[in-house]
Parts: sequence; C-alpha cells; structure tokens
Amino acid sequence: MSDEVTSARPTTEGPSPDSIATSSVRPRPSARRVLLRVLLAFGLLGLAAVGGYLGFRQVLVQQAKNTPMKHFAAATATVGNDVWVDESPSHEVQLDAFSLDRTEVIVRAYRVCMEEGGCTAPASGADCNLTSGERRDDHPINCVTYDQAAAFCAWAGKRLPTEHEWEHAARTERARAKELFPWGDSAPDATRSNACGAECAKLFGERGEQLSPMHDADDGFPLTAPVASFPKGATSEGLFDMAGNVWEWTKSPHCAYRAKSCDHDDAFVIRGGGYRSNEARTLEVTSRARLARGDATEAVGFRCARDG
Repeated sequence: MSDEVTSARPTTEGPSPDSIATSSVRPRPSARRVLLRVLLAFGLLGLAAVGGYLGFRQVLVQQAKNTPMKHFAAATATVGNDVWVDESPSHEVQLDAFSLDRTEVIVRAYRVCMEEGGCTAPASGADCNLTSGERRDDHPINCVTYDQAAAFCAWAGKRLPTEHEWEHAARTERARAKELFPWGDSAPDATRSNACGAECAKLFGERGEQLSPMHDADDGFPLTAPVASFPKGATSEGLFDMAGNVWEWTKSPHCAYRAKSCDHDDAFVIRGGGYRSNEARTLEVTSRARLARGDATEAVGFRCARDG
C-alpha cells in the first residue's frame, strides 16, 4: 500500500474570502435614501391621482357644455296665432341658422358650471331640484333667474334662444303648417308631456292648493321629470319636453306682438308650459308668458341655443 495520502481538497476551488467580500456583500441603503424612494413613489402616485381627477373633471365639463343639439337652417318662420290676444297676430319672421339643445339643461350640468365658477347658486326650496335634498341630477335645473340661465349658456359657449327660434323649433315639420303641439294635433295626455294630471292635483291638493287637472291620468311625476321622459311628446326632429316639465326662459323681452317697439329688459318671454300647467292651451307651441328678470320659480328652467 502506498504511503501517499490523497488530498480531499476539491479540484475546483471556490471563491476566495476576498472575492466574497467584494462581490456578494453590498452596503445597506441609508435611511435617507429609503425615505427619498418612498417619497418619490408617493409623489408619482399623487401625480397620477391628480391627473386622473383633472381628466375626469374635464370629461364632466365637456359633457355639461356639449349636450346634443338640433340644427335649423335659415328660414322664413310663421309664429303666433290669431286666437289669443297675447299670441296674435300670426305673422312671419326671418330666422338665421341656429341650433337648439335637444333637452332642457339638467341639474348635473348646472352643478358643474357652479363648481367651475361660471354659475351662481339657484334659489333654494323643497321643489328646487338642485337643493331639494334628493338626487335629481337628470331633472331640469329650475329656480334660476334670467341672468343665471343666460350665464350658464354663456359658460357653455351658447346663448338663450329667442322666442321665435324656440317656437320654430317646437313645431313639428307638419306643425309649421299650424298644428298645435310639438307632437301634432292630438290633445295632451299622460304619455306625451309632464303636465298637471291626477298626480299633480293630488300633491298640490294635499298642500292646500286646489288645481283642476288637465286630464285624469297619472303621468308619474307630480313635480319635474328627468328630461326626455316622454318620447311620444318629442318633436319629429327629436327635441324633448318642448311642452311641459318646466317653462323655459328665452332672450326675448316680453311685449305684445302688435307693439311697435320693445326696448325694455326687465321681463322676458317664457315658453313651453310646465308640470303645473293644467290648461291644454299653455302647452301649445304658440303659448307665451311673461316673467320678471329677477324671478326664480320652481316651474321655470331653460335650454340653450347657438348661432349657425
């Protein structure tokens, strides 16, 4: 037997202690560096959140401003009728091209305008949709003065319509040949407009105010309804609630058609009738009423127009 002792050392040596020290062991990050990394991460998250919020706000603003509109070409329009004193005589007017909102301005849109600094708060009350305490975001904004309505339209890059534009738009294509209502000649009923039916008479009767209903049916809304809730009452060109829901401000000062001049600005024409209307004639496309500039009532809202 050989006296040579075989080595137990492996033929491939591992790393030396010096190499371990220099390659595997790294200095621990300082507390300051860790804090900076955490702050950077939170900063990036914050920027993302702010960016997302601003983007969401921009969407809300654009939705509030850019509601669907119907375009009307320049036309010779017939307005008025010869039955009621305030609506006579029937006569022709020249209209430039314009567009009109398909629906009344809603609470949600008006709230965005307020948050953006373009509008002031409407009057408050149980029947005022923005301050009612209920979520009525899709109902028409009401309880606004003429100036508040005009301010919203200006913020949206629009304006209030003239009463002649409003009437021309409210007539169906056939109604321009003298049909009475936005949907035609059929009498108002619970399927076509939010007016004072059985539900309205009951509510106001409980409040101590007696109203004779326009019809005995229940339209489902004793006060305002979400806009476009009555598609059967829309015009043939797709404008909703041109009769009922809320009366609507126009930019036309109120004067008799027979007046030789109309140069005041203390009262304006409102159009369309509202949820309290209990006479069918108030829903006719020619019906007009007067409201003082500074008045704000539960029964009056508005929609906007644009030139061209």
